[in-house]
Amino acid sequence: MKPIRIFLLLLLVPILGFSQAPLAQVISLDECLELAIQNSVRLQISALEQQRLQYQYRETIGQGLPNINFNGSFDDYLALPTQLIPGEFFGQPGEMIPVQFGTSFNLSGSLDASQIIYNQTYLVALKISKRLLEQNILESERIETDLVAEVAKGFFLAQITKKQIQNLQFNLVNLDSLLTIAKSQHKFGLITGVDVDRINVNRLNLQSSIDNLETLYQQQLSMQKYFMGIPEESEIAFPDTINMQMVAVDTAGNLNDHIDIRLIEKQKEIVETNLKLDRSFYYPSLTFIGSVNYLNQSNTYYLFGNPTDWFNTSLIGLRLNVPVFNGLQKRAKVSQTKVQLQQVKVNENNTRRILSIQAKDAARKLENSITTELRQRENEKLAERVYAVSQERYEKGMIPLTDMLNAETALSDAQLGHINALVQMKIAEIDYLKAKGTLLEVVK
Repeated sequence: MKPIRIFLLLLLVPILGFSQAPLAQVISLDECLELAIQNSVRLQISALEQQRLQYQYRETIGQGLPNINFNGSFDDYLALPTQLIPGEFFGQPGEMIPVQFGTSFNLSGSLDASQIIYNQTYLVALKISKRLLEQNILESERIETDLVAEVAKGFFLAQITKKQIQNLQFNLVNLDSLLTIAKSQHKFGLITGVDVDRINVNRLNLQSSIDNLETLYQQQLSMQKYFMGIPEESEIAFPDTINMQMVAVDTAGNLNDHIDIRLIEKQKEIVETNLKLDRSFYYPSLTFIGSVNYLNQSNTYYLFGNPTDWFNTSLIGLRLNVPVFNGLQKRAKVSQTKVQLQQVKVNENNTRRILSIQAKDAARKLENSITTELRQRENEKLAERVYAVSQERYEKGMIPLTDMLNAETALSDAQLGHINALVQMKIAEIDYLKAKGTLLEVVK
């Protein structure tokens, strides 16, 4: 086999090998995807972020619930505070008389409570917190979509490469049979030693290709084990049968269901809510308050204060806050958010155009890849028939060795062409479903 053909073989079928232990666990596509989703680090991080946002949402709710605080203090005046009193009070006009007021020991305790009655900023902040939760759910869906696409491609490519190794091993058996016949012919002087060497060269190249693909197969299995969370030492394999049932190609579709569009729509909702938040600072707020205070004053130390020296102060009331002027800061903030909303709308229009183009392009590629695969499949069958006839005629001495080697080369090329077509078709199928936004619905 020519070096350039070996290179193309390795390039077009870059995944998987064939050798497997007899006790290898066969894993289906559904099982592979399920394990990958369960053990995805990215999805685990996203789930933790969802928990964080839930706690943040509860924190925001808590801001609207009653707030109650207790405060206590104890003061021991080593020297009482001094104040200057006009001398007129003591019959000494024109002088300032120093006087000490208070008691040496002061013990106080207070219980304060407040409850928001109306605060537009709080109401809007609650909506933003909920929007962030919903956005994270959509982000998790996009992560899952990317993961499913990556794992499914690896799964299909693994199956296809396994099939290619089987083809090469079958060809190797044929070459071994051809080599046996050639050695016999050389023994009787029917062909030269160079002819035998030519078969040996093809055989060695074919064996090298098999060895390289088996190494790549093990590498791909290691990556799939990583995705699925399976220990590296575990023996796994994928089914030999490749699912050739293709999805129906439909160029029409509703882009509103695409995860990218839904994420942008959610982003637009968040920005619109942020705009309401900026405007909420123009609104007044009303809060109910209540307070109970006890104060104990004495010149003699008591552990819990002198029972006869406790004095109570209690109150309830309303606190109204009306924004008047803050240097036009709120107006500038509102203007910034309006510009941000325009940016999101421009991005949405552009994303819709891109997704529409990608969906149509993916549909064309899938249709073309299906046609190409069918053509290459027929070409492989034809090459197999030609090889079988050439082998029979060569064994009968009806054709020279050159024709036989040409038939072997044509069969290898046809097999490689079919494998490449299979790769392109399965990749095009995943890309099409992803472009349509229906990958999770169909693959899982």
